[in-house]
Amino acid sequence: MTIPAWDPAAGIIITLLLVGVVLIYAVQRLGRTRSGFTAISRALMVAYGIRLLAILAVNATGIGSSLRGGDENTFLYLAEQLAASPLGTGDLPHGAYQLQTVLFDLQIRLGFINVTGIRIDQVGIALLGYVFMLAATYDLGGPRATRIAAWCLAFEPSNIFFNSEIHKEPLMELAAGLAAFGGVWLWKRLDIRGLFICGLGCLIGIETRSYAGWFLLGGCVMIVLHASLRNMERKGLAVSLIYAVVIGGMLAAPTVLAATSGSNLKILQASQAANATGTTQGGTGGPNGANLALESVNVSSRGAVITSLPTKIRELLLQPYPWQLHDINQLFGSFGTLVAYAVLLLFIRYAWINRGNVFGRAGPLLYPLLFEMVAYAVTVGNAGTGFRYRSHLVTLGMCATAILWTAAREKPEPPQGLAEAQAQPGPHELPEPITA
Repeated sequence: MTIPAWDPAAGIIITLLLVGVVLIYAVQRLGRTRSGFTAISRALMVAYGIRLLAILAVNATGIGSSLRGGDENTFLYLAEQLAASPLGTGDLPHGAYQLQTVLFDLQIRLGFINVTGIRIDQVGIALLGYVFMLAATYDLGGPRATRIAAWCLAFEPSNIFFNSEIHKEPLMELAAGLAAFGGVWLWKRLDIRGLFICGLGCLIGIETRSYAGWFLLGGCVMIVLHASLRNMERKGLAVSLIYAVVIGGMLAAPTVLAATSGSNLKILQASQAANATGTTQGGTGGPNGANLALESVNVSSRGAVITSLPTKIRELLLQPYPWQLHDINQLFGSFGTLVAYAVLLLFIRYAWINRGNVFGRAGPLLYPLLFEMVAYAVTVGNAGTGFRYRSHLVTLGMCATAILWTAAREKPEPPQGLAEAQAQPGPHELPEPITA
Protein backbone atom coordinates (compact mmCIF):
# COMPACT_ATOMS: atom_id res chain seq x y z
CA MET A 1 0.00 0.00 0.00
CA THR A 2 1.65 3.24 -1.14
CA ILE A 3 1.13 6.68 0.31
CA PRO A 4 2.44 9.64 -1.74
CA ALA A 5 5.46 11.18 -0.05
CA TRP A 6 7.96 13.48 -1.74
CA ASP A 7 10.23 13.56 1.34
CA PRO A 8 9.27 11.16 4.15
CA ALA A 9 12.14 12.22 6.45
CA ALA A 10 11.21 15.88 6.21
CA GLY A 11 7.56 15.00 6.72
CA ILE A 12 8.34 13.07 9.90
CA ILE A 13 10.48 15.90 11.31
CA ILE A 14 7.81 18.50 10.57
CA THR A 15 5.15 16.28 12.12
CA LEU A 16 7.26 15.67 15.24
CA LEU A 17 7.81 19.38 15.76
CA LEU A 18 4.23 20.37 14.99
CA VAL A 19 2.76 17.82 17.41
CA GLY A 20 5.19 18.88 20.15
CA VAL A 21 4.39 22.58 19.67
CA VAL A 22 0.62 21.96 19.77
CA LEU A 23 0.88 19.93 22.98
CA ILE A 24 3.09 22.49 24.74
CA TYR A 25 0.81 25.33 23.61
CA ALA A 26 -2.25 23.49 24.96
CA VAL A 27 -0.56 22.99 28.35
CA GLN A 28 0.60 26.61 28.50
CA ARG A 29 -2.81 27.92 27.49
CA LEU A 30 -4.65 25.86 30.09
CA GLY A 31 -1.98 26.73 32.66
CA ARG A 32 -2.80 30.45 32.50
CA THR A 33 -5.71 29.96 34.88
CA ARG A 34 -4.36 26.88 36.70
CA SER A 35 -1.36 27.54 38.91
CA GLY A 36 1.15 24.73 38.64
CA PHE A 37 -0.63 22.96 35.76
CA THR A 38 2.38 23.40 33.46
CA ALA A 39 4.26 20.97 35.72
CA ILE A 40 2.68 18.17 33.67
CA SER A 41 4.80 19.23 30.68
CA ARG A 42 7.63 16.91 31.69
CA ALA A 43 5.31 13.91 32.06
CA LEU A 44 3.66 14.79 28.75
CA MET A 45 6.98 14.95 26.89
CA VAL A 46 8.04 11.65 28.48
CA ALA A 47 4.75 10.13 27.31
CA TYR A 48 5.41 11.53 23.82
CA GLY A 49 8.93 10.11 23.74
CA ILE A 50 7.87 6.66 24.99
CA ARG A 51 5.20 6.41 22.29
CA LEU A 52 7.65 7.44 19.59
CA LEU A 53 10.07 4.76 20.80
CA ALA A 54 7.23 2.24 20.75
CA ILE A 55 6.53 3.10 17.10
CA LEU A 56 10.20 2.54 16.24
CA ALA A 57 10.37 -0.69 18.24
CA VAL A 58 7.29 -2.23 16.65
CA ASN A 59 8.45 -1.21 13.18
CA ALA A 60 11.97 -2.53 13.77
CA THR A 61 10.89 -5.92 15.11
CA GLY A 62 8.47 -6.55 12.26
CA ILE A 63 5.66 -7.66 14.58
CA GLY A 64 3.45 -4.71 13.70
CA SER A 65 1.16 -6.61 11.34
CA SER A 66 0.51 -9.23 14.00
CA LEU A 67 0.01 -6.79 16.88
CA ARG A 68 -2.00 -4.18 14.99
CA GLY A 69 -4.38 -6.44 13.11
CA GLY A 70 -5.99 -5.78 9.75
CA ASP A 71 -8.16 -2.74 10.48
CA GLU A 72 -5.26 -0.37 9.83
CA ASN A 73 -4.93 -1.57 6.24
CA THR A 74 -8.69 -1.14 5.74
CA PHE A 75 -8.67 2.44 7.04
CA LEU A 76 -5.61 3.34 4.97
CA TYR A 77 -7.16 1.81 1.86
CA LEU A 78 -10.37 3.80 2.36
CA ALA A 79 -8.35 6.95 3.04
CA GLU A 80 -6.41 6.46 -0.21
CA GLN A 81 -9.65 6.02 -2.14
CA LEU A 82 -10.96 9.21 -0.59
CA ALA A 83 -7.72 11.07 -1.29
CA ALA A 84 -7.99 10.12 -4.97
CA SER A 85 -11.24 12.08 -5.26
CA PRO A 86 -11.54 15.88 -5.30
CA LEU A 87 -11.27 17.57 -1.92
CA GLY A 88 -14.68 17.83 -0.28
CA THR A 89 -16.11 14.80 -2.10
CA GLY A 90 -17.06 12.31 0.59
CA ASP A 91 -15.29 14.23 3.37
CA LEU A 92 -18.12 16.17 4.95
CA PRO A 93 -20.62 14.75 5.34
CA HIS A 94 -18.56 11.59 5.09
CA GLY A 95 -21.34 9.05 4.76
CA ALA A 96 -19.75 5.62 4.63
CA TYR A 97 -16.40 7.08 5.71
CA GLN A 98 -15.81 7.67 9.41
CA LEU A 99 -13.99 10.62 10.91
CA GLN A 100 -10.69 8.82 11.36
CA THR A 101 -10.68 7.89 7.66
CA VAL A 102 -11.27 11.52 6.66
CA LEU A 103 -8.40 12.54 8.96
CA PHE A 104 -6.05 10.03 7.31
CA ASP A 105 -7.25 11.26 3.90
CA LEU A 106 -6.32 14.86 4.72
CA GLN A 107 -2.88 13.76 5.92
CA ILE A 108 -2.27 11.77 2.75
CA ARG A 109 -3.22 14.80 0.64
CA LEU A 110 -0.38 16.79 2.21
CA GLY A 111 1.95 14.60 0.17
CA PHE A 112 4.90 14.34 2.56
CA ILE A 113 3.42 12.37 5.45
CA ASN A 114 4.00 8.63 5.36
CA VAL A 115 2.54 5.92 7.61
CA THR A 116 4.98 6.75 10.42
CA GLY A 117 3.99 10.41 10.19
CA ILE A 118 0.32 9.45 10.52
CA ARG A 119 1.17 7.42 13.62
CA ILE A 120 2.88 10.45 15.17
CA ASP A 121 -0.22 12.55 14.46
CA GLN A 122 -2.31 9.87 16.15
CA VAL A 123 -0.11 10.05 19.24
CA GLY A 124 -0.54 13.82 19.28
CA ILE A 125 -4.34 13.54 19.11
CA ALA A 126 -4.43 11.04 21.98
CA LEU A 127 -2.09 13.12 24.14
CA LEU A 128 -4.16 16.22 23.46
CA GLY A 129 -7.11 14.28 24.84
CA TYR A 130 -5.00 13.53 27.92
CA VAL A 131 -4.24 17.24 28.37
CA PHE A 132 -7.95 18.04 28.53
CA MET A 133 -8.49 15.09 30.87
CA LEU A 134 -5.70 16.34 33.12
CA ALA A 135 -7.15 19.87 33.11
CA ALA A 136 -10.41 18.37 34.34
CA THR A 137 -8.44 16.43 36.97
CA TYR A 138 -6.77 19.66 38.11
CA ASP A 139 -10.09 21.48 38.48
CA LEU A 140 -11.54 18.60 40.51
CA GLY A 141 -8.56 17.37 42.52
CA GLY A 142 -5.83 19.99 42.38
CA PRO A 143 -2.17 19.96 41.25
CA ARG A 144 -1.11 16.87 43.19
CA ALA A 145 -3.78 14.63 41.69
CA THR A 146 -2.93 16.02 38.25
CA ARG A 147 0.77 15.20 38.53
CA ILE A 148 0.00 11.66 39.70
CA ALA A 149 -2.45 11.10 36.86
CA ALA A 150 -0.05 12.59 34.29
CA TRP A 151 2.78 10.23 35.17
CA CYS A 152 0.47 7.23 35.35
CA LEU A 153 -0.92 8.01 31.90
CA ALA A 154 2.60 8.44 30.53
CA PHE A 155 3.57 4.87 31.39
CA GLU A 156 0.23 3.06 30.94
CA PRO A 157 1.22 0.14 28.66
CA SER A 158 -2.00 -0.38 26.67
CA ASN A 159 -2.19 3.21 25.55
CA ILE A 160 1.51 3.36 24.74
CA PHE A 161 0.60 0.97 21.93
CA PHE A 162 -2.95 1.99 21.03
CA ASN A 163 -2.17 5.73 20.90
CA SER A 164 -0.11 5.21 17.75
CA GLU A 165 -2.50 2.91 15.94
CA ILE A 166 -4.03 4.08 12.67
CA HIS A 167 -7.42 3.45 14.16
CA LYS A 168 -10.23 5.09 16.12
CA GLU A 169 -8.66 5.05 19.58
CA PRO A 170 -6.83 8.43 19.56
CA LEU A 171 -9.95 10.30 18.44
CA MET A 172 -11.98 8.54 21.12
CA GLU A 173 -9.44 9.65 23.74
CA LEU A 174 -9.79 13.22 22.49
CA ALA A 175 -13.59 12.91 22.62
CA ALA A 176 -13.51 11.68 26.23
CA GLY A 177 -11.03 14.39 27.24
CA LEU A 178 -13.21 17.15 25.81
CA ALA A 179 -16.33 15.67 27.44
CA ALA A 180 -14.65 15.62 30.86
CA PHE A 181 -13.15 19.09 30.41
CA GLY A 182 -16.44 20.64 29.33
CA GLY A 183 -18.22 18.75 32.09
CA VAL A 184 -16.05 20.47 34.72
CA TRP A 185 -17.10 23.89 33.42
CA LEU A 186 -20.68 22.90 34.12
CA TRP A 187 -19.86 21.07 37.36
CA LYS A 188 -17.98 23.88 39.07
CA ARG A 189 -19.65 27.02 37.72
CA LEU A 190 -22.60 25.89 35.59
CA ASP A 191 -20.80 27.71 32.79
CA ILE A 192 -22.86 27.29 29.66
CA ARG A 193 -19.70 27.19 27.51
CA GLY A 194 -19.13 23.72 28.91
CA LEU A 195 -22.09 22.52 26.84
CA PHE A 196 -20.29 23.42 23.62
CA ILE A 197 -17.06 21.73 24.72
CA CYS A 198 -18.98 18.58 25.71
CA GLY A 199 -20.89 18.78 22.44
CA LEU A 200 -17.65 18.90 20.43
CA GLY A 201 -16.32 15.85 22.26
CA CYS A 202 -19.54 13.91 21.71
CA LEU A 203 -19.61 14.88 18.01
CA ILE A 204 -16.07 13.56 17.55
CA GLY A 205 -17.06 10.34 19.33
CA ILE A 206 -20.25 9.84 17.29
CA GLU A 207 -18.48 10.47 13.99
CA THR A 208 -15.67 8.07 14.96
CA ARG A 209 -17.35 5.21 16.83
CA SER A 210 -21.04 6.00 16.76
CA TYR A 211 -22.42 3.77 19.51
CA ALA A 212 -19.70 4.81 21.98
CA GLY A 213 -20.20 8.44 21.01
CA TRP A 214 -23.92 8.27 21.75
CA PHE A 215 -23.24 6.68 25.13
CA LEU A 216 -20.67 9.41 25.79
CA LEU A 217 -23.43 11.90 25.05
CA GLY A 218 -25.58 10.11 27.62
CA GLY A 219 -22.79 10.57 30.16
CA CYS A 220 -22.63 14.28 29.36
CA VAL A 221 -26.40 14.58 29.81
CA MET A 222 -26.00 13.09 33.29
CA ILE A 223 -23.25 15.63 34.02
CA VAL A 224 -25.59 18.46 33.00
CA LEU A 225 -28.40 17.10 35.18
CA HIS A 226 -26.17 16.51 38.22
CA ALA A 227 -24.39 19.85 37.79
CA SER A 228 -27.74 21.64 37.65
CA LEU A 229 -28.81 20.03 40.90
CA ARG A 230 -25.48 20.98 42.49
CA ASN A 231 -25.77 24.63 41.48
CA MET A 232 -29.33 25.47 42.44
CA GLU A 233 -28.16 28.87 43.71
CA ARG A 234 -28.29 29.81 40.02
CA LYS A 235 -31.87 28.70 40.03
CA GLY A 236 -32.99 30.12 36.68
CA LEU A 237 -30.22 28.52 34.65
CA ALA A 238 -30.24 25.29 36.67
CA VAL A 239 -33.98 24.76 36.25
CA SER A 240 -33.76 25.60 32.53
CA LEU A 241 -31.07 22.96 32.03
CA ILE A 242 -33.08 20.37 33.96
CA TYR A 243 -36.09 21.03 31.76
CA ALA A 244 -33.87 20.84 28.67
CA VAL A 245 -32.56 17.42 29.77
CA VAL A 246 -36.09 16.11 30.35
CA ILE A 247 -37.39 17.43 27.01
CA GLY A 248 -34.30 16.15 25.19
CA GLY A 249 -34.81 12.72 26.74
CA MET A 250 -38.41 12.63 25.58
CA LEU A 251 -37.42 13.63 22.04
CA ALA A 252 -34.58 11.07 21.95
CA ALA A 253 -36.69 8.21 23.25
CA PRO A 254 -38.02 7.14 19.80
CA THR A 255 -34.48 7.11 18.40
CA VAL A 256 -33.23 5.02 21.32
CA LEU A 257 -36.08 2.56 20.91
CA ALA A 258 -35.38 2.28 17.19
CA ALA A 259 -31.68 1.69 17.84
CA THR A 260 -32.54 -1.16 20.21
CA SER A 261 -35.16 -2.69 17.95
CA GLY A 262 -35.35 -6.40 17.30
CA SER A 263 -33.56 -6.21 13.93
CA ASN A 264 -30.55 -4.35 15.37
CA LEU A 265 -30.35 -6.65 18.36
CA LYS A 266 -30.42 -9.67 16.04
CA ILE A 267 -27.28 -8.35 14.36
CA LEU A 268 -25.65 -7.90 17.77
CA GLN A 269 -26.74 -11.41 18.79
CA ALA A 270 -25.23 -12.90 15.63
CA SER A 271 -21.93 -11.13 16.33
CA GLN A 272 -21.90 -12.34 19.93
CA ALA A 273 -22.63 -15.92 18.89
CA ALA A 274 -19.93 -15.90 16.21
CA ASN A 275 -17.29 -14.65 18.63
CA ALA A 276 -18.33 -17.11 21.34
CA THR A 277 -17.98 -20.08 19.00
CA GLY A 278 -14.71 -18.78 17.57
CA THR A 279 -14.06 -16.98 14.32
CA THR A 280 -11.01 -14.77 14.31
CA GLN A 281 -8.20 -13.92 16.63
CA GLY A 282 -6.98 -10.35 16.77
CA GLY A 283 -7.88 -9.72 13.18
CA THR A 284 -5.28 -12.17 11.91
CA GLY A 285 -7.69 -14.75 10.60
CA GLY A 286 -6.63 -17.42 13.06
CA PRO A 287 -8.97 -19.39 15.31
CA ASN A 288 -10.44 -17.54 18.25
CA GLY A 289 -9.00 -19.47 21.18
CA ALA A 290 -10.91 -20.13 24.39
CA ASN A 291 -8.89 -17.42 26.12
CA LEU A 292 -10.26 -14.78 23.71
CA ALA A 293 -13.74 -16.19 23.20
CA LEU A 294 -16.29 -14.79 25.62
CA GLU A 295 -19.28 -16.48 27.17
CA SER A 296 -22.27 -16.77 24.84
CA VAL A 297 -25.01 -14.52 26.22
CA ASN A 298 -28.51 -13.65 25.07
CA VAL A 299 -28.78 -10.06 23.75
CA SER A 300 -31.76 -10.62 21.48
CA SER A 301 -34.07 -8.30 23.45
CA ARG A 302 -33.79 -5.18 25.57
CA GLY A 303 -34.51 -7.17 28.73
CA ALA A 304 -31.89 -9.75 27.79
CA VAL A 305 -29.30 -7.02 27.22
CA ILE A 306 -29.92 -5.65 30.71
CA THR A 307 -29.80 -9.12 32.26
CA SER A 308 -26.54 -10.00 30.53
CA LEU A 309 -24.88 -6.63 31.27
CA PRO A 310 -23.13 -7.67 34.53
CA THR A 311 -21.55 -10.64 32.75
CA LYS A 312 -20.41 -8.47 29.83
CA ILE A 313 -18.95 -5.83 32.16
CA ARG A 314 -16.99 -8.51 34.03
CA GLU A 315 -15.64 -9.87 30.75
CA LEU A 316 -14.68 -6.39 29.52
CA LEU A 317 -12.86 -5.47 32.73
CA LEU A 318 -11.16 -8.76 33.56
CA GLN A 319 -10.69 -11.01 30.51
CA PRO A 320 -8.54 -12.56 29.25
CA TYR A 321 -7.00 -13.42 32.59
CA PRO A 322 -3.20 -12.98 32.84
CA TRP A 323 -2.62 -16.74 32.97
CA GLN A 324 -4.47 -17.23 29.67
CA LEU A 325 -1.63 -16.36 27.30
CA HIS A 326 -1.83 -17.87 23.85
CA ASP A 327 0.88 -15.96 21.95
CA ILE A 328 3.28 -13.02 22.10
CA ASN A 329 0.50 -10.56 21.29
CA GLN A 330 -1.44 -11.55 24.37
CA LEU A 331 1.75 -11.48 26.45
CA PHE A 332 2.09 -7.79 25.61
CA GLY A 333 -1.59 -7.29 26.35
CA SER A 334 -1.26 -8.89 29.78
CA PHE A 335 0.82 -5.94 31.03
CA GLY A 336 -2.08 -3.63 30.29
CA THR A 337 -4.45 -6.08 31.94
CA LEU A 338 -2.43 -6.05 35.16
CA VAL A 339 -2.43 -2.25 35.19
CA ALA A 340 -6.19 -2.26 34.62
CA TYR A 341 -6.61 -4.60 37.60
CA ALA A 342 -4.50 -2.27 39.76
CA VAL A 343 -6.52 0.78 38.73
CA LEU A 344 -9.78 -1.04 39.44
CA LEU A 345 -8.66 -2.17 42.91
CA LEU A 346 -7.32 1.28 43.83
CA PHE A 347 -10.49 2.93 42.58
CA ILE A 348 -12.64 0.61 44.70
CA ARG A 349 -10.46 1.28 47.76
CA TYR A 350 -10.53 5.08 47.50
CA ALA A 351 -14.15 5.18 46.41
CA TRP A 352 -14.97 3.37 49.66
CA ILE A 353 -12.91 5.86 51.66
CA ASN A 354 -14.71 8.73 49.91
CA ARG A 355 -18.09 7.00 50.05
CA GLY A 356 -20.96 9.44 49.94
CA ASN A 357 -18.97 11.96 47.93
CA VAL A 358 -17.44 9.96 45.08
CA PHE A 359 -19.47 11.60 42.32
CA GLY A 360 -19.25 14.96 44.08
CA ARG A 361 -15.46 14.81 43.70
CA ALA A 362 -15.06 13.16 40.30
CA GLY A 363 -18.44 13.18 38.54
CA PRO A 364 -17.29 14.74 35.21
CA LEU A 365 -14.85 11.85 34.81
CA LEU A 366 -17.03 9.09 36.23
CA TYR A 367 -20.15 9.66 34.13
CA PRO A 368 -18.26 9.33 30.79
CA LEU A 369 -16.39 6.33 32.22
CA LEU A 370 -19.55 4.50 33.30
CA PHE A 371 -21.47 5.18 30.10
CA GLU A 372 -18.55 4.16 27.89
CA MET A 373 -18.12 1.02 30.01
CA VAL A 374 -21.72 0.04 29.26
CA ALA A 375 -21.31 0.81 25.54
CA TYR A 376 -18.17 -1.28 25.21
CA ALA A 377 -19.47 -4.09 27.43
CA VAL A 378 -22.60 -4.55 25.32
CA THR A 379 -20.72 -4.53 22.01
CA VAL A 380 -17.42 -6.26 22.85
CA GLY A 381 -17.09 -9.32 20.63
CA ASN A 382 -14.09 -11.05 22.14
CA ALA A 383 -11.44 -10.39 24.73
CA GLY A 384 -9.00 -9.32 22.02
CA THR A 385 -11.26 -6.39 21.18
CA GLY A 386 -11.71 -5.91 24.93
CA PHE A 387 -7.99 -5.01 25.22
CA ARG A 388 -8.64 -2.03 22.95
CA TYR A 389 -11.90 -0.91 24.54
CA ARG A 390 -10.61 -1.24 28.09
CA SER A 391 -7.78 1.20 27.41
CA HIS A 392 -10.30 4.05 27.29
CA LEU A 393 -11.72 3.12 30.67
CA VAL A 394 -8.24 2.95 32.19
CA THR A 395 -7.37 6.54 31.24
CA LEU A 396 -10.52 7.98 32.78
CA GLY A 397 -10.18 5.60 35.72
CA MET A 398 -6.61 6.71 36.46
CA CYS A 399 -7.64 10.36 36.60
CA ALA A 400 -10.66 9.63 38.80
CA THR A 401 -8.58 7.42 41.13
CA ALA A 402 -5.91 10.13 41.48
CA ILE A 403 -8.62 12.60 42.55
CA LEU A 404 -10.08 10.19 45.11
CA TRP A 405 -6.62 9.23 46.40
CA THR A 406 -5.70 12.87 46.94
CA ALA A 407 -9.01 13.55 48.68
CA ALA A 408 -8.50 10.56 50.96
CA ARG A 409 -5.08 11.83 52.06
CA GLU A 410 -6.27 15.34 52.83
CA LYS A 411 -6.42 15.99 56.57
CA PRO A 412 -9.93 17.20 57.34
CA GLU A 413 -10.14 20.52 59.12
CA PRO A 414 -11.91 20.46 62.51
CA PRO A 415 -15.33 22.11 62.67
CA GLN A 416 -15.25 25.82 63.44
CA GLY A 417 -16.68 25.41 66.96
CA LEU A 418 -14.19 22.67 67.80
CA ALA A 419 -11.30 24.72 66.48
CA GLU A 420 -12.29 27.65 68.71
CA ALA A 421 -12.65 25.37 71.73
CA GLN A 422 -9.19 23.94 71.12
CA ALA A 423 -7.79 27.46 70.94
CA GLN A 424 -9.11 28.30 74.45
CA PRO A 425 -6.90 27.43 77.46
CA GLY A 426 -7.90 24.24 79.24
CA PRO A 427 -8.80 23.97 82.94
CA HIS A 428 -5.17 23.31 83.91
CA GLU A 429 -3.66 25.76 81.49
CA LEU A 430 -2.77 29.32 82.16
CA PRO A 431 -3.26 32.04 79.59
CA GLU A 432 -0.18 33.58 78.05
CA PRO A 433 1.21 36.35 80.24
CA ILE A 434 0.54 39.88 79.11
CA THR A 435 3.73 41.83 78.65
CA ALA A 436 4.10 45.51 78.24
